[in-house]
Amino acid sequence: MKKLLYTSVLAAMVAVNAKAQQLPLFSQYYYNKFLYNPAFTGTEDMGQAYLIHRSQWKDMPGSPVTYALTVDGPVKSNQIGLGMSLFNDQTDIFNRTGLYTSYSYRWKVNEDHHLTFGLSGGVIDNKIDFARVSARDVNDPLLYNENRRKITMDANFGVGYFFKDLQVGFSIPQLLGNKVKYNEGATSVYTVNKRHFVGSVSYSLMISETQQIRFIPNIMTRYAKGSPFQFDFNANFDWKDMVRAGLSYRHGYAVGMNIGAKVNKNLVAGYTYEYVISPIGAVAGGGHEILLGYRFSGGGRGGDDEQIKRMNENLDRAQMENDSLMRELKKKDQEHTTDIQYLKEEMEKLKKQQEEGNNGTSGKNHPPIEEINKNIRSEKAADYQNEDGTPLTPGYYVIMGSFKVKENAQKSKKDYSTKPGYNPTVLFNKVRGFYYVNVFYSTDEETALQIMEVLRTEQPDAWVFKME
Repeated sequence: MKKLLYTSVLAAMVAVNAKAQQLPLFSQYYYNKFLYNPAFTGTEDMGQAYLIHRSQWKDMPGSPVTYALTVDGPVKSNQIGLGMSLFNDQTDIFNRTGLYTSYSYRWKVNEDHHLTFGLSGGVIDNKIDFARVSARDVNDPLLYNENRRKITMDANFGVGYFFKDLQVGFSIPQLLGNKVKYNEGATSVYTVNKRHFVGSVSYSLMISETQQIRFIPNIMTRYAKGSPFQFDFNANFDWKDMVRAGLSYRHGYAVGMNIGAKVNKNLVAGYTYEYVISPIGAVAGGGHEILLGYRFSGGGRGGDDEQIKRMNENLDRAQMENDSLMRELKKKDQEHTTDIQYLKEEMEKLKKQQEEGNNGTSGKNHPPIEEINKNIRSEKAADYQNEDGTPLTPGYYVIMGSFKVKENAQKSKKDYSTKPGYNPTVLFNKVRGFYYVNVFYSTDEETALQIMEVLRTEQPDAWVFKME
């Protein structure tokens, strides 16, 4: 009976190993890439701890249940990451508990590219609990006494590549490929911790700058000798690094939906539900995964890399806007210089006419410039506003006339908009309720007076507002 029981268990274990992969299955690894690849140890901008509970096939007795606890963070200014992980994976009579410590090293290739290399090592406590076996002969004492346990060493290796918002990873979990032997006298029962090959690619794409919405696709592949090739695809959307939601697909197995949110600055929570689409789903039911995470200050980053990155992006946008504004200002300045030159030429003509008039030859007498200062009226800029409601800039405004009716002011503005040298605007006095047509603005008093003198050839009552 004893040999028969061992043979049956061995056959069951071989069958499981032949058709499925041995690594604990997680859905929310996009939060914590450290789960499958030690190269991602401490690659975030701060330390983090995650607690995960996952249950599969809830309608089936002895269904897989997995717990995991991970802690990792950066040290020594971006170059080194340290971490620890603990997991327990229970499937019917088989139980595996693993404890690992992890190390990663970051190599900066250049400003935008860098590589990380990671290695983790630890132990796996492998158990077979025969007390959980259902058998016809319930009086067989071997079913209650013959439990087996074996502790083995294990190691994982990984590589990561980072380029801006692109992350690529490759890892080899269960690197040692140990044979786990459960020996009892002449009978030998064993399993093999198969070497796995895991690849991942993720990218963060900003699809709305104003709403701060990012699209984050993620692909993961898994392979072990004797097991079918597997791949997952996740499509997540992130809003302001506060809320995340998306859909997932596991090839030939399940589709899922997930949602996660930051509860506060440091605490994050996530939930995933998977609907099994393979034939086993009709009797096994779906799967649930709950994640709780806490992020705390790292030991060596010297700042928030993500925040710095966003600040640099904002600075780049501001620089582009500034360059565009400078080009526009230069264009306006050139136009302004042309207008001033035109008006100066007109002023020279007036001076010549004034000199001729004083000699009695022709023309009309004009007062000297120094006598015109009496035509400058000091006003409070706070009492005025532009047509669009914006406040006035302090300086000198050359006014051609005042109007009680806005439509009349706008008509005069339109008439002067076609005349060279002028840039008419309508100013509104909020205290007096009058509209004023300004044809020229300057920060220089003498220039404003010269323009006023030219304007007076058409509008003898023109004056200058000095806005303070």
